[in-house]
Amino acid sequence: MARPFDEFYRSRGTPKHRLAAALTAAMIGAAAFASNASAIDFKLPAEDYGKVVLPLRQSLGDAARDVVDRQNVFEPIGLLRDDEPMRRLSRAVGRLDLKVEENGKEFLSTCTATIVEGNLVLTNYHCIPGFSGKVLEASLLLDYYGPDSQTTRIPVETTPVENDPRLDYSLSRLAGPPPADLLPIPFSRERSRPLQRLTVIHHPAGQPKMMTQFRCYAAEKQEDGPTLRHRCDTLPGSSGALIFNSERQVVGIHHSGGLNENDPSSFNEGSNTVDIIGRSAFLHLLPTTGGGASVPVANAPSSGTSTPAPTAAPRPASAQPTAVQQPAAGHSPNPGPGPGPNEIISGSAAAQPYNDILGQ
Repeated sequence: MARPFDEFYRSRGTPKHRLAAALTAAMIGAAAFASNASAIDFKLPAEDYGKVVLPLRQSLGDAARDVVDRQNVFEPIGLLRDDEPMRRLSRAVGRLDLKVEENGKEFLSTCTATIVEGNLVLTNYHCIPGFSGKVLEASLLLDYYGPDSQTTRIPVETTPVENDPRLDYSLSRLAGPPPADLLPIPFSRERSRPLQRLTVIHHPAGQPKMMTQFRCYAAEKQEDGPTLRHRCDTLPGSSGALIFNSERQVVGIHHSGGLNENDPSSFNEGSNTVDIIGRSAFLHLLPTTGGGASVPVANAPSSGTSTPAPTAAPRPASAQPTAVQQPAAGHSPNPGPGPGPNEIISGSAAAQPYNDILGQ
């Protein structure tokens, strides 16, 4: 099941947040059936679709500010060296922007998604196609590390080729070419073990790409089945994020909140990717060659029970949409020599919160 508004499940120990947690506990029963819930993480005005830097909106509550304030939890991937293994591997992870129509109104919401083999995009079912509403337009924003990043936006088809609401995952095709230098995503052959160290790569609150490592581990109590319980902090917008183990292999995909930092028995939820791959007709694990990591390949045969939707006929070359190089606010299209990956971001007032982080 998918439970929206992750931040309401998380307590900071203040009366305000304890009240929010209590209200959320009362709402869990209503959210228990995903098909009856919107499951949209948050709603922003539809005119924000296509923007790189999303304006702070009331509908986000404190979530966007939390990304900056909780810098011990949400670490900017952009602070890592360009050649650092996790930064290179996570380049395939991007912010999935969704223009959605629901009850006659249009709005923007975001999730996290990853390019896997075969030009497919892996994310949550409650993002694409969604439990309610209709996704009118979708695109994947890559390389968003800060307000002045030179990003790439690639359109994404809104009808999945494969999906499973129980596992809360879907695979959709890119409608434009991906960057040529993306690394294949290594999927683990095993479920995560209790108390195993984890890392989540995500775009919390639609903000720049972050990694959660602080107190991020598999919950001590795991149930049999496809659900991965984890204690890694997330926010709205983190839906669809990959969950890595300490060997930088993917063990899960995050989909639901529930974590309360003052309750050691609480947890967030995801789906074990070994169960997803076991059901998928598009993702398959190749035999390992001693390194321990396995790579999925597209369109491989599977013994799973899910049935992919028919594949659309290829578009003529002249009709292929293309990825768009998209400078963030304040970024010059022809910047010339610029700062290194660990230097202060410049060019817009919106960069100041991230400069504060970089300057420490």
